[in-house]
Amino acid sequence: MPVDERCRYCNRPVDRGDSVVRRFWPFCSERCQLAELGNWFGERYVISREPDQVADDAATPSDTPSGAPDDGPGNDINT
Repeated sequence: MPVDERCRYCNRPVDRGDSVVRRFWPFCSERCQLAELGNWFGERYVISREPDQVADDAATPSDTPSGAPDDGPGNDINT
């Protein structure tokens, strides 16, 4: 077993050749996998970026395709 392969949660050595452990890779067990997931859901981990950066997938008003409905003011369908 390579010594440098360790569980990302508990830091125990992980044998990737073990078919049971491979199911949870890069973690050593389901417990560690779920604990790590819980940390993400609990917002204990965050992906940081500069405040002035905009996500690539963020839509701007000019990104609305022509003919697509717009929820902005003055576009009420009932008027």
